[in-house]
Amino acid sequence: MNRFLAPFRVTNPMIRKELRQRLRERRAWLLPFLYLLVLSGTVAFCYYMVVQEGARRGSELQGADIGQAVFYTVIFTQLAVLLLMAPVFSAGAITIEKEQRTLAGLLTSLLSAPQIWWGKFVSALLYLLLLLSSALPLLALSFAFGGVEPVALLKATGALILVLSSICAVGLWCSATFRRSVHSTAAGYAIVLVFTIVTAVVFGILLSQWEQTRMGGRQDFPPVYVQAPLFLNPVYPFLSMLDDADLRKFAFPVSSNLLFAALGLLAAAFAMRRLQRSGEHL
Repeated sequence: MNRFLAPFRVTNPMIRKELRQRLRERRAWLLPFLYLLVLSGTVAFCYYMVVQEGARRGSELQGADIGQAVFYTVIFTQLAVLLLMAPVFSAGAITIEKEQRTLAGLLTSLLSAPQIWWGKFVSALLYLLLLLSSALPLLALSFAFGGVEPVALLKATGALILVLSSICAVGLWCSATFRRSVHSTAAGYAIVLVFTIVTAVVFGILLSQWEQTRMGGRQDFPPVYVQAPLFLNPVYPFLSMLDDADLRKFAFPVSSNLLFAALGLLAAAFAMRRLQRSGEHL
């Protein structure tokens, strides 16, 4: 068991090398600033819209309404921004070694293919987790206003980490498959678009067909086979958390989480196999 887990230890030298190289880049310090600037802007806009909506209706605005609006705004903005960043950090991690002609040296060193993959994966994911944790003060605003339970924060954070881990694993598979960073990054973004847009389009088609054929049946929410295309949509695990009667009908987040976990494991296995074959041809 220890021999099997040895390549995935935190003491992997690839992790230290990748983190040092990544944090020395200028974008390592510029991206957190831009990331927090975008989140702060969306939170300010959300607060303004909620207050304006309360004033328009003439009803007394509750702090819980503001807290929930801020919480969901931060969560979905984080998901959108980090999904755009994940292919940048993962899809070019191995191709950059190919372009600089240093991959052969890594494969002939004492590092195994799983160790190389693990170092690239952890370094990419840790930087995304750094951005994720930097937004915790903004999420704390929702607790100050009320209306959000700590369990919801834990569920949302866990789902975000799982989705980002799967996307990073897919990006590394693209990086191990292609020879140039521009091609692997484009493939990574194409896969993200398939997960987010194509799955929503397929779901819309199945939903319209189901609504036409149910003929006033008792079931007032889409069945599993209609929602199945959304299981690979990064937004799906968060829909059941929303305080909306219609959106709570999407109540299969566990299936989506399991599917993302399986996708990440398959992508990791294919990427490590690709690296091993590259080493065999040296």
